[in-house]
Amino acid sequence: MGSIFLIIGVVFLLGFLANRLNKKSEEESVNHRYDEVVANMYDTKNNDEMKQDNGTPTPDTQGLMFDTLSRLGCQPTANDDGTISVQYQGENFHMEFGGMYARVWDPMWAGIKADDPELPKVREAINAANYNFGPTVVLTAPDEEGVIGFHSRRDILLHPACPDNVPYVKAVLDSFFDAKEQVRSNYQQINAKQMERQKNRRPVGFTTTHKSLITEDK
Repeated sequence: MGSIFLIIGVVFLLGFLANRLNKKSEEESVNHRYDEVVANMYDTKNNDEMKQDNGTPTPDTQGLMFDTLSRLGCQPTANDDGTISVQYQGENFHMEFGGMYARVWDPMWAGIKADDPELPKVREAINAANYNFGPTVVLTAPDEEGVIGFHSRRDILLHPACPDNVPYVKAVLDSFFDAKEQVRSNYQQINAKQMERQKNRRPVGFTTTHKSLITEDK
């Protein structure tokens, strides 16, 4: 009887191990196919040769953005690296593209020294502003002079079939100014609250009542 249970146990164990090996082999096969797909996605080709699965050319998002900015009354510059530089409302913007997406940058619109005592409050103001929908404010590492740069970025989707690209891009660019104003407003509020707390703080063990002053004078 014992040998029967032993045989059954061995058969069960062999079946379990075979199942695990098959499952691992399937997972490795899936991962291999995934790696091949990712490699093909990032394979460098000329823009004219890049095709979508349906055989149509990839969208010319840079060209669409260039045309949209021109219709907006701006004078964009198409750079050799596939990006666009443009000035809008006195601010210099930089745009990068990938597929139907554009990443819009408002670079280095402010800076602060890394050892500035106000930096913690500035970071708090930026974090609060980044909770809102719109551009994200990012800080770069200090440069050789110890200055931390303030930059804003926003990722958007552009499609030639959309009839409202001009007002949409205008609203996106305007949102960068709103983001900067939100940071300034948050900083002012944080600074005002801190000053109010310091104003209301009294040293421990020190009495400032009028009665005590009169008593001391006597």
